[in-house]
Amino acid sequence: MIFFRFVLLGLLPALIACSAPTEKQVSRPGDNIVTVIGAIHGQHRRSDSYSLPVLKAAIENFNPDVILLELPPESFAKASVNYKAFGEVRESRADDFPELTDVVFPLQQKLGFEMIPVAAWTQKIAEDRRATLADLQKDSLRAKDWATYQVAITDYNRAVSGRSDDPLFIHSDAYDNAVKARQEVYQTLFGDDLGLGGWQNINAAHYRNVTAALDNIKGQEKRVLILYGAWHKYWFLAQLETRDDIQLIDAAELFSD
Repeated sequence: MIFFRFVLLGLLPALIACSAPTEKQVSRPGDNIVTVIGAIHGQHRRSDSYSLPVLKAAIENFNPDVILLELPPESFAKASVNYKAFGEVRESRADDFPELTDVVFPLQQKLGFEMIPVAAWTQKIAEDRRATLADLQKDSLRAKDWATYQVAITDYNRAVSGRSDDPLFIHSDAYDNAVKARQEVYQTLFGDDLGLGGWQNINAAHYRNVTAALDNIKGQEKRVLILYGAWHKYWFLAQLETRDDIQLIDAAELFSD
């Protein structure tokens, strides 16, 4: 009996070491706290479960010091000037994002967070992508590709049916996996055709701006919200997981009662 007691005492340090949290799980001094909220743009105005007030409450719950916005710098500059002058954003790109015009800009006056534009989108990229997709849809030589993509869209729609405006579902692995499955088909079939507007390329361009913004505030212990269209969320999270200078918070927690 004494022998077994000594053996257990000898193993105790090793057992403790094995059960201890990894370094990445521990919040270290200097780490920024980061979360990614997926927006549903115009659907916020039509949804009860993920309405603009629900989004506003989630942002207030997180209480960010910094919000990284889905706007290019030029659009953000114009929107900021207009909001200061007129109390309204009045900028064409921002007008597509009620989460910005109706929530973030007004809320900034209350919470005092810094807003940083990180979108790589340009009007030319959008127009070129739209034109290329229209040509691909009409190209008989690509009919099989287009049919395959339609199947991916159908599978995605089935996966999110009845839940596409549920904030807890949107901030789940199931949602991210459904988006990823659809968009990987899109990228595989049409990524080369779409150039800068391809799914891989545009996400990489967006994330380069996110990286630059996070690098500029590294070690400042700030609470950083990345607010982007929900489809981009899985892509960003995969990259953020590789950083060792942040603590990543699950945004679903912000929507829980």
